[in-house]
Amino acid sequence: MRKLTWWTMAIVIGLAAGVPFAQQPEPTNPVQGNAQAIDQGQQLFRLSCASCHGLNAKGLRGPDLTTGQFVRGGSDSQLFRTVMQGIPGTDMPGAQFSDATPDQVWALIAYLRTLSGPASEEEARGNAQNGETLFWGKATCGQCHMVRGRGGRLGPDLSRIGVTRSRTALIKEIRTPSGSFTDGFWPVTVVSRDGRRIRGVRKNEDPFSLQIMDTNERIQSFDHSDLREVVREKSSLMPDYGADRLTDAELDDVIRYLRSL
Repeated sequence: MRKLTWWTMAIVIGLAAGVPFAQQPEPTNPVQGNAQAIDQGQQLFRLSCASCHGLNAKGLRGPDLTTGQFVRGGSDSQLFRTVMQGIPGTDMPGAQFSDATPDQVWALIAYLRTLSGPASEEEARGNAQNGETLFWGKATCGQCHMVRGRGGRLGPDLSRIGVTRSRTALIKEIRTPSGSFTDGFWPVTVVSRDGRRIRGVRKNEDPFSLQIMDTNERIQSFDHSDLREVVREKSSLMPDYGADRLTDAELDDVIRYLRSL
């Protein structure tokens, strides 16, 4: 466990050199089934992964890792690459930017292999077709969110949200969206010197200027010296979708649609 295996060295060198992964030999986990490695992987998971994926790996803000289904591929080498490099555009960082070693990543994968099981009944709830109709209709999600190039820009693009969030996280973020914000979509209200108030989401900011997208999806830039105040809002621009807006059955449909994308 202390020395890099030949396969680990090959992958690390390939990643560093930018060699296309398809041209590299397809490795298997050198510590698969090793009890000591599995224990080490479990400890690493609890320290580095559980905050997003849950202690039981069933998912919180990150997806459920117990189904055996992985969007970027489920082979040993594909999982190794995903964990090492992270997933750009998501909350998942790469292990290469932390203190985790390649051999620890192999141990983590060995642990994940012990968790695979059938999808829960909850995951099978809902009707994707009805959810799509609700998304673009009654729920008006598409006014602010984009899916595959269609929809608004005021909220995050949801084209891949169903595979990067667990069902639990999706329910929480739809029912109570003010509980967390995505970078680039923090709600702000700027107050000009003459008292004019403009609400939107923060896109960029430095010590001298602020850039927002207002509620009409217009990008506006301001010098801090020209503003009376910048209010960091605690309430999301997205309303709470309680049972009065979406019943539990309708919410199941919307989530099933998002997870089908």
